[in-house]
Amino acid sequence: MNRSRHRGRSGQQYVINKRHSRRRLAVHELCVGMYVSELDIPWEESPFLFQGFLIESEQDIQVVQEYCREVYVDVVEEDWQAVSGHAPSTPSNTRTRYVEKQNLAQQLTQANRTYQAAKQQVRQLLLSAQMGQALDTRQAHTVVKDCVDRVVGNPNAVLWLTRLKNQDEYTAEHSVNVCLLAISLGRLLDLAPYELENLGMCGLMHDIGKMKVPPEILNKPGPLSPQEFEEMARHTVYGRQLLMGRSDIYPGAVDVAFSHHERLDGKGYPRGIDSHKISRFTRIVTIVDAYDAMTSDRCYKAGMSSIDALRIINRNVDVQFDADIARTFIQMIGLYPPGYLMQMSNGEVGIILSSDPGYRLKPKVIMILDAQQQPQPERILNLAYRPLDDFGQPYEPAGVFRSGCFGINVADYVHRGLRIQNFAYSLDES
Repeated sequence: MNRSRHRGRSGQQYVINKRHSRRRLAVHELCVGMYVSELDIPWEESPFLFQGFLIESEQDIQVVQEYCREVYVDVVEEDWQAVSGHAPSTPSNTRTRYVEKQNLAQQLTQANRTYQAAKQQVRQLLLSAQMGQALDTRQAHTVVKDCVDRVVGNPNAVLWLTRLKNQDEYTAEHSVNVCLLAISLGRLLDLAPYELENLGMCGLMHDIGKMKVPPEILNKPGPLSPQEFEEMARHTVYGRQLLMGRSDIYPGAVDVAFSHHERLDGKGYPRGIDSHKISRFTRIVTIVDAYDAMTSDRCYKAGMSSIDALRIINRNVDVQFDADIARTFIQMIGLYPPGYLMQMSNGEVGIILSSDPGYRLKPKVIMILDAQQQPQPERILNLAYRPLDDFGQPYEPAGVFRSGCFGINVADYVHRGLRIQNFAYSLDES
């Protein structure tokens, strides 16, 4: 129970005791603004994308009424008690307020703003490092805290954003992606909020030393010579030097910048230390750093698929990567990560929307192309409900592909905004 004080219009002070709970309602009792937290049918049999949604319109109410008879809504019960002097003096008056939560479009839009702010902050930090200027990390702390809030609020939205990559902004986007993926992984590892912020800072700053590597080596469109690789490997040392001694940054970020290319078998760089000297945060960042690097397009190679990257991580557990952390990461990303394209066995193509706990093998997908791979009206398929195609055959996944395949740029669909089954999708910054 939470307690707060409030002064009424007349000047009377009240002590307010708040209790968060759920209330069962018949669907005809629903009103716009209520937050539905549970249905009387399995979620996978409903048209709703995520478990829990805001009633935004009368049309939303009609959809719920079509599928359900009763639902649970989140409420806050408030006991208001007038205060005389320093103690309550009158019997309490109970009020009920319905919990208002942001809709999906708001969550996605705010997540994108956080992403863009983080990328801009990293650009500034990288430029300062390149120019030999002092690093200003004050804004970075604010950005990382916001990243934690977005990951907790909507993990699927954050995973979407880490797919929208621009080869020309690799270093900045990679740093932000590692930050967000590390926070997402840390959340599944049950880290406390302050630990997630520290971990996010480690991810954001892990590659800061690359700005001291000559551009002709950093951006070379081909294999590095032994001498060039030796210089590239020094980015870990440069990162440590840039961050060392700063009183305004989490000390663990120094260790992660220095050690994120170390391996459990002692064959990493720059020191070749064994597993006992590799911190947990370093182990987390090492995995997400490798995954994002492997799945990104670079000037010298195309990125690999998510599943191939996960196979490499799995193949190298206990050698390069921590086994327990790697398994949790593989489960988090899943076979069908949000933001990737899925081709069905009948040839139709869609964009994977969500990969929710309990249904990772049966995601929800926005269908984009028909069996002849021509544009079709967008609609959502919930594979957990085993929908049938026009020939009466169940939709089955046939393959997962990166953005750009089939002529589909996922970012185009995300940024232009979609409205499907009463949920608005928009990552516009306006």
